Amino acid sequence: MAKAPIPHPILSTTRLRLRQFRPDDAEGMHRCFGDAAAMRFWNHAAYAKPSESERAVRRFIDCTPSYYRFWAVAEAGSNRCIGMVNYHDGQMRSRRVTIGYIVDPGRQRTGIATEAVAAMLDFCFGELGLHRVQAFIHPDNAASRGLAEKLGFRCEGRLRDHLRVSGEWRDDMLYALLATERPGAVIP
Repeated sequence: MAKAPIPHPILSTTRLRLRQFRPDDAEGMHRCFGDAAAMRFWNHAAYAKPSESERAVRRFIDCTPSYYRFWAVAEAGSNRCIGMVNYHDGQMRSRRVTIGYIVDPGRQRTGIATEAVAAMLDFCFGELGLHRVQAFIHPDNAASRGLAEKLGFRCEGRLRDHLRVSGEWRDDMLYALLATERPGAVIP
């Protein structure tokens, strides 16, 4: 008999509800993925069509929790999708993952991303028992680098020509947080 799928965990903070994606979240994600300024540091170019965001959301719904998991970042009151946090490249034997995050450009610089990532880190270190969480951040992305440092991540160095986006090679900074170095896991 096949095992029943593990339910997608819902993570809650004061202002947010991190939940499984639904098809109707494509509009909220297109506010992120369709904005060239918001996507300038992402691993692909901005989407020109809403159908591209719809396709991405369908992929987010079908995830393999041991390798990757996506949460819709939703407002606690309205449950409206305003962004995403995820872990990917899961190496569960080595107890490590890489994370990513993006928030609606109209909601940036309000602490939403920090709150959402902190909640996901609580899950990763607590529920998954991870030892290492890492993030690859574009050297010019001061806001994302600041978020990582605020949550206790350390910069481990620059990776030259690490990623190819729209035909151009790009450097990334490698940030990592170890379970043994993590400051008190307090969600704002």
